[in-house]
Amino acid sequence: MISTILAAQCTDERVNTVMNELYKKYKSPADFAKAKPEVLEKELSSINFFRNKTKSVLNCSKALVEKHGGEVPKSNE
Repeated sequence: MISTILAAQCTDERVNTVMNELYKKYKSPADFAKAKPEVLEKELSSINFFRNKTKSVLNCSKALVEKHGGEVPKSNE
């Protein structure tokens, strides 16, 4: 899900490079949700629109943790 957020207006190659590093540090949505915005922003700085994407990643991760127990829902309901 995070990769999809980052993919807009960015090459798959760049997203994969960034995600490989992020997945070493952030193992779950809860880890992303706890990230400090200024730290995650630096980690995403090589991706287009990284400031907005940082906010989206944090908001999405927090929603997954708070509303769905840290799991991506299998349906729209």
